[in-house]
Amino acid sequence: MLIHSFVSGSRVNGPGRRAVVYFQGCTLGCRDCWNPETHAFAGKERSITEIADFVVSTHQERPLEGVTFSGGEPMQQADALLALIESLRDRLPGLSFGMYSGYSEPELSSGRYWCRSELSRGEKQNVWRRIRTYLDFAVLGRFAVGQPSTLSLRTSANQKLALFSERYREPDFDPQQVEIHIDMQGTVQVTGFPIAGIPA
Repeated sequence: MLIHSFVSGSRVNGPGRRAVVYFQGCTLGCRDCWNPETHAFAGKERSITEIADFVVSTHQERPLEGVTFSGGEPMQQADALLALIESLRDRLPGLSFGMYSGYSEPELSSGRYWCRSELSRGEKQNVWRRIRTYLDFAVLGRFAVGQPSTLSLRTSANQKLALFSERYREPDFDPQQVEIHIDMQGTVQVTGFPIAGIPA
């Protein structure tokens, strides 16, 4: 699988303290995307075990509420995403899972999404059904720069916050915020939701 980067402890990508796994690669082409450097399907291939080990190690250092998958576009590596979720569920059964995807739920449920592994439409439908059973929440829909939003986790008003389990309710999701992380090597990573274009 191709992974762009990680955040080991975020509080702006869903409820509680969460690891964030940013997938590398997206063909959707949303104008003024917040993460354009994640678009190319390029970089070092990583194993499911390596990514799961990162999350488990992070959880052992300081307990996590869950993991949020972002990108890039996680569903364009849907089979790898499913394998990662199942590995994490086996190793850390209490974790919650969230995801950001530019695809709508109708696109996902009907298998109308592009996948790097060239799965058939029926296989994509099945993979999404299985992923959905593990997700507690997902933010779904293309980023639309002309429809700015202040809704929790949604940078454009067309996006939907889907709740797939009983674990969370809408009030559990904080207002939009931005975090800046600086690692030991001085690498700066910004995550969260800048509010752009909202009239004062």
